[in-house]
Amino acid sequence: MMEIKGSANGNTIYKNIYPDNFEGNNPVDEFAFDYKTENASLEIKEKWFKGTHMSLIKINPDLPEDFLFESSQQLVGFLFCLSGEINYNSSTQQDNFFSLNKHEQDINLGCIDKIVFKATEQTKLIYIQFTESYFDNMAAIEPFTLLSQGFQQSIKPETSLILQHIIDCKHEGKAKRLFLEARILDLIIMYLNQNQEQQSITFKQEDINKIMLAKQLVEHDLQRPSSLIELSRKAGINDYKLKKGFKELTGHTVFGYLYKIRMEKAHYFLSKEKKSVNEVAFLVGYKNAQHFIAAFKKKYHILPGSLNKN
Repeated sequence: MMEIKGSANGNTIYKNIYPDNFEGNNPVDEFAFDYKTENASLEIKEKWFKGTHMSLIKINPDLPEDFLFESSQQLVGFLFCLSGEINYNSSTQQDNFFSLNKHEQDINLGCIDKIVFKATEQTKLIYIQFTESYFDNMAAIEPFTLLSQGFQQSIKPETSLILQHIIDCKHEGKAKRLFLEARILDLIIMYLNQNQEQQSITFKQEDINKIMLAKQLVEHDLQRPSSLIELSRKAGINDYKLKKGFKELTGHTVFGYLYKIRMEKAHYFLSKEKKSVNEVAFLVGYKNAQHFIAAFKKKYHILPGSLNKN
């Protein structure tokens, strides 16, 4: 079963019950759904077949809007943002809000059963989910290993082309099933190649471990972040290797990642713990609350004070 709710009020917007392992009577089962709230319109086109469920999601908000997607089983999720910007968190990482901009992907969501999307502008997504057994058979990787490796990355041109083929598929019946399965396999191969590229970067494993330590230090030192030189010294790696390796492994510069984590933590503190703007500004390392407000609005296109109201 899959269900979509308005995150603010918990009301069910859409519910569908699927056959076991998504294996239906047709080569490819499909359904289209449109819904409009006071603040946004939502359009979803679904396709599913054995082991796989795909959603093309279009969100057009007049004001920022949250939608909660829930599944009755844990699925491996590949999320692609084709346009706009999306903020989200999942059941496996409830304390953190993440964000994807246009042409970015999170293909390491791990095994999840719910995810909250917040849209602040016109946004188009492709969300592909696999059952654990299907993904394990196709990728020969235990799905849960994704959780320790996950990084958001830019969508490569080759991946964009695969996604466009999925959207534009004109085949019918068994031909459609074969075509979509082939494109899904292409996406998984792209994922495996990207993982292999990361592992084959010209850094020793010892250096990669030190860069990952630096990443953890950034995440835990939001109030008093270290300079690049200080961070490299704490991690035991020279600043050139840290600067280059951090970008290669995470897709962000050190200080770009610091900004990203600050905003995601701030979003959580405001929306979930209802802390005051001044308190949150302090917790994420801003001495001046106005600077924090400007940074938050630039990231999420809303004022932080709008999130901490009951």
